[in-house]
Amino acid sequence: MLPLTLGANIGTTATALIASLSSFTHSAIHIALCHLFFNIIGILIWFPVPMMRRIPLDAAKLLGLYASHFRLVPALYIVVAFVVMPGVFLGVSAVFDASIAGGVVLVLFLLAALVVFLFWWIRLGGCYKVLSEEAREGGRQALEHADREIMEEEASRTSAQASL
Repeated sequence: MLPLTLGANIGTTATALIASLSSFTHSAIHIALCHLFFNIIGILIWFPVPMMRRIPLDAAKLLGLYASHFRLVPALYIVVAFVVMPGVFLGVSAVFDASIAGGVVLVLFLLAALVVFLFWWIRLGGCYKVLSEEAREGGRQALEHADREIMEEEASRTSAQASL
């Protein structure tokens, strides 16, 4: 499924590139090429190495697990990924425009905050304070059971169609 998703990302950027060529303005073509190369570089980072493929797939599974227990997680994810993080990056960029030293201090502070959060989340078991290990295992087992049922249903549907 991952190769299909990555190919679809390239396909949407190709569509944007064709649309930008119809207006034939420098800015439109520039943005379309940035979009295309951003996705190509992302594919070159995440897809060729099998170990790297596990990172987005495991992150998606974890997000789905949290979403199955807490209904606000998808909305929170959307707000953080598409509003908060771009706002933080835009703010850091503005601080760098105002003062290089201030920007460096802000980036170091944000990196330290990220390291502290990851240490709490991974080493101190913060992830289990949000969702217990038993709940995680129960969610994984329920997902495996549902996957098995879907595969069996698909196999029986395929064999019924083959016998016709």
